[in-house]
Amino acid sequence: MGSSLRKLWIHWRFRLAALQVRWFGWRGRAYHKHLESELHDYQQRFAQENEALFEPAPAVWVEVERRAANLVRQKVGYTPLDYVVAKLQGRRSARMLSLGCGAAGLELMIAEQVPALQIVCVDVNSELLGRAQRAAEQRMLQRVEFEQADLNRIKLPWEKFDLVFCHASLHHLIELEHVAEQIRRTLVSGGLLVLVEIVTRNGYRMWPETRRIARALFQTLPERYRLNHTAYRPEKRVDRQLWEWDTRSAGMECARSEEILPVLRRFLHPVHLVPYYCFVRRFFDTMYGPNYDLSRPLDRAILDWLWELDCYYLDSGVLRGETVFAVFSKAEG
Repeated sequence: MGSSLRKLWIHWRFRLAALQVRWFGWRGRAYHKHLESELHDYQQRFAQENEALFEPAPAVWVEVERRAANLVRQKVGYTPLDYVVAKLQGRRSARMLSLGCGAAGLELMIAEQVPALQIVCVDVNSELLGRAQRAAEQRMLQRVEFEQADLNRIKLPWEKFDLVFCHASLHHLIELEHVAEQIRRTLVSGGLLVLVEIVTRNGYRMWPETRRIARALFQTLPERYRLNHTAYRPEKRVDRQLWEWDTRSAGMECARSEEILPVLRRFLHPVHLVPYYCFVRRFFDTMYGPNYDLSRPLDRAILDWLWELDCYYLDSGVLRGETVFAVFSKAEG
């Protein structure tokens, strides 16, 4: 297939996928039902800790995130958060927009490190925005603003922001083309989009090659590492195989996650793309992560083993990353 025909085929493949998403279950009542489910889910996640700015996570997942940040640093010279700070520091009137900020824990950390920065934080969840607002007031961060909006329908001002930040937010969206167009519209010439994003198959499903390897690894683990803490709430059960289901059936988690990078490439120019997490997210996040105690040598050994395997499979090209740190730019002119 020639390059021009291939580009045309890819373009129309994603256009068709977008139309399917829009017309088969994502309009009207169905859309609002999924949105309500999404809001309820996040209220439950944050309900355990009053006024928390970050979603509660097991200690092993915090360690995995630390390793991922170091991996990004090896590739681009900065951790994701440090990259944002470095690009905005030293400017007199820099403006940053965060889309899908949640309780804005990261955004407030950036504001503390770059005092001259103006930040606008947008999210659909008014409860989490309230938390963020109270935290900003307590820290006397007066240059941070909060706005409630549904990102699927948002309209952004023309050429207003030097940097748009999206941290694990785009995989919740349906109208990716609309959002990408709005991001391009609101960036100044040469402005940057910085994102950390889940780019699994739509519905948070595994790619077939990933599923084969991840399930084989999972079945080698003793029962106490296969206790599922989230799928059967309030009950906990031991899984015989690694849990997987299509998250689009209940909410908007990973609604079009596999299409995020292709869509963004149509509107902006890639600067950095650093993939990671072929399968380790599925072993150590809130579902199975609470089974691990890093003070136990075996638990840490399992973490090291799976982390090194994950890096090997990614570097060798056998598996693809399910998460990415990416930077896109708006071209000059």
